[in-house]
Amino acid sequence: MVIGTKKELLQHIGESLRAARLRANLTQATVCERSGIGLTALKRLENGRGGTLGTFVQVCRTLNRADWINTLAPEAVELSPIAYADALKKSRRVIDRRRASPAASLPGKGNSHV
Repeated sequence: MVIGTKKELLQHIGESLRAARLRANLTQATVCERSGIGLTALKRLENGRGGTLGTFVQVCRTLNRADWINTLAPEAVELSPIAYADALKKSRRVIDRRRASPAASLPGKGNSHV
């Protein structure tokens, strides 16, 4: 199933969480207590109105659906020390270029003189 918009995705996740909770025969209050979250947070998730990643993780664990979390996490990438150093140098060059951009020296950008 391809989800088009953010709203559709949040609704799909919420419906899936609610279905998992009902299949486990748990009330919202029980899930909240076991997850350590507030009732409003769970209702927001189930209604597709969003929430924090931490809340989502806690609810998935409570519902024994940690597999959902694992499907979201990218595989760990092994970098050699040399490749890591090269990547670090590249990111520093990007930061240095941004600091040296002409826009940084325009009035009102932190370098204004009186």
